[in-house]
Amino acid sequence: MKYLFLMLLGTSVTAQFTSNFYKILATDTLDKNLATSPISIEILMRMVYMGAGGSTAQELRKVLKLPADKKEVAEKYKKLLTNLEGRKRLAILDLANRIYVSDEYQLNSEYNKLVKDSFKAEAKTINFKSLGNAVSIVNKWVNDQTSGRIRDIVSPKDLGADLKVALLSGINFKAQWQYKFDPKKTFIADFHVTAKKRVPVEMMTLIGYFEVKLSFRLDAHMIELPFRDSSLSMFIFLPFKVDGLKKLVPKIGTYFYSRPEKEKVVLKLPKFKIEYSADLSRVLEKMGMRDTFGGSADLSGLLNSSKVPINKVFQKAFIELDEKGAEEPTVPVDRPCRQCEWDFNAEHPFAYVIRDREQNTTYLQGHFVNPEK
Repeated sequence: MKYLFLMLLGTSVTAQFTSNFYKILATDTLDKNLATSPISIEILMRMVYMGAGGSTAQELRKVLKLPADKKEVAEKYKKLLTNLEGRKRLAILDLANRIYVSDEYQLNSEYNKLVKDSFKAEAKTINFKSLGNAVSIVNKWVNDQTSGRIRDIVSPKDLGADLKVALLSGINFKAQWQYKFDPKKTFIADFHVTAKKRVPVEMMTLIGYFEVKLSFRLDAHMIELPFRDSSLSMFIFLPFKVDGLKKLVPKIGTYFYSRPEKEKVVLKLPKFKIEYSADLSRVLEKMGMRDTFGGSADLSGLLNSSKVPINKVFQKAFIELDEKGAEEPTVPVDRPCRQCEWDFNAEHPFAYVIRDREQNTTYLQGHFVNPEK
C-alpha cells in the first residue's frame, strides 16, 4: 500500500492505542534513537482483523476498539482513502503495509478484494524457504513504496523457512518546517548524552514566536514546531534534566496542552535523521494480543487454514529533518533578543511527536538520545 497521508487520516488511531504502544516500545529502547508510527501498526492490525475469526477476532476487536461489523470497518477506510484522492498533497507520510503468507497456504480471494478496495493493501504468498529470493522480494516492495528511502526492511536473519505469516510496515516522513532555519546559523554544539558524556552535533537555531509550555507534571519543557502548509506539527518534549527521558516516556501518552499564547523563543534544535526497525510482535502481545501472537491465530477469513501462527511484525521508519522551511520566522534571526521569554535548547535527550492538531492524531513518535546512533 502506498499513498500520501494528509492530515485527514487522524481519526483511525485511538488515543489509548497510541499511548500504550509508545509507552511499551519506548521504555525498551531508551538507549536508541526511536521513530515509530502507531497509525501504521493500527492499520496493519485492522487488516488482520478483517481476516480473523473466533477468539482472535474478539481479541483484536477489544484491543483496537473495533465494531463487531467488519463491513463498517471496511467502509470507513474506503471512504477515508477515497477522500484523500485529488486533494492537495502537503506534509507527506509514505506508508507501505502488506501481509506476507507462506505459499504452503492458499489465500482467500475474497479477503484480498476487500482489503485492496478498503485499505489499498493486500496479502501476498511467498516462498520463505527460498530465503535470498524472499528477502529480495520484500525489500524491493518496500523500496518502491517509500520513494526509495527504505531499501531494506528485512535481512536474511529476520526470515526463515519455518515462517508462516509476517506483517510488514514501512514509513517515510517528508516535510518542511513552516519557519525555516538559516543554514548559516547552524553550528557545532555539544549534545549531552549523559551527565558525563558529550557528543558533537549540528545544532540549528532561530528566533521566533512559538507555542511553548513548561509542565511540572511531565518535568519537561514543550514546544510546538509547525510544518509548512498543513495542520501537522512536531512537538518536542525536553526533560528538565539530562537523564529525565526515562521518567518522561510513561507520562507523555496523549498529553497535549490547550494552545497558549505564542512566546518569543530562542530555539536550538539538532539536525537529525533516524532510521529505526524492529519486530514489534512482542509489543503488541504485551498490549493484549496474546491469542493473535500465541502461535495459533484464527485467520480463517484470510487463509484456507484456520489456525496459523503470525510470526513477525516488522516495522521500519525513516525520518530526516534539517533547516528547510517555507518562510522566515516572525522575528528575524539577526534581531537582538534581550527580552526573549524562552531559551529552548535541545542539547540533551528529548522525545518528539508528529501530530495533527485538527484531527487529534499522532503519526510518528519517538525520541532522540545520541547523534552517533
